[in-house]
Amino acid sequence: MTVREGFMDLNSKNIERIVLKTIGKYSQDTVYFKDSDSRFIWVTESHARQVGAKNAADMIGKSDFDYFPKEFAQSAKDTEMTIMASGEAIVNMTEELVLDDETVRYFMASKYPLYDDNGDIIGTWGMSRDITDHLKLENELQESLVKLQRLARVDDLSGLYNRRYFYEKLEKMSSYYSERQEEGNFSLIVIDVDDMTQVNDQYGQQNGDLFLRMIASVMLSNCRKPDTCFRTGGDEFAIILPGCEKVAALGIAKRIVDAIAGTPVRLDGDVGKITVSAGVVTFDKNSDLEEFLSNAERKLNKSKRNGKNQASI
Repeated sequence: MTVREGFMDLNSKNIERIVLKTIGKYSQDTVYFKDSDSRFIWVTESHARQVGAKNAADMIGKSDFDYFPKEFAQSAKDTEMTIMASGEAIVNMTEELVLDDETVRYFMASKYPLYDDNGDIIGTWGMSRDITDHLKLENELQESLVKLQRLARVDDLSGLYNRRYFYEKLEKMSSYYSERQEEGNFSLIVIDVDDMTQVNDQYGQQNGDLFLRMIASVMLSNCRKPDTCFRTGGDEFAIILPGCEKVAALGIAKRIVDAIAGTPVRLDGDVGKITVSAGVVTFDKNSDLEEFLSNAERKLNKSKRNGKNQASI
């Protein structure tokens, strides 16, 4: 006798009994049926294991209030009452079960109205799956992705954003300010260490990193919250200042230049000081980025020619 022939010998009631018994015993997802007062009338063994009941039969006539915190149980009942009133199922909703300060479980649940033979709603039924581990893994992957994205944008030595992200940010900023109709603009400060070769000769190239970290720290301390700081080369830095006109940007640049000149760096048995020069430009909608950057370099070179340790516009 084939499997198909065996099933043909079973009547519909026997098939329903076998199917229901199989689901009740072997389903890994919880499946449950409830009456109009949200009391269990049939559940799977997996549901009994989930709530710590002896077995599925032990749950009959009881409700979520017998197994879950009051807030969770009340939320479940409110949802089921809504379903019975509307006749509409609620599918793929996430339920949060707070067990204590350190333990939270999450479930993906779907709930449906339960009909009798006359088509009247007499309760609800539903299915749920514990997705806590899945969400945890998903969150860990998302955190890892964010970290990787940050690492791809950050200069390891200084902790500032790197050259690659500088050009990305600059392009976005220029597009934004080129298209907006309101008044306002953004400025750019470019910074270069004065006489870096002499600094290395005097203090040793191995101490160069200490100076670069000091510069990064001073930049961050003297910028506004909307500003973004970058290390764009070996001893080259930049700051993008959104919503900042030239005069205000020059004031920030001068403050940074003065702070760097006045900040000693403690080396091995010595104290070192360096200076930087800066150039300040404000974005012009009528010029392209290449011209904008070239203008910034010209302002920087102007500071170098005029004696260094200063900012120019």
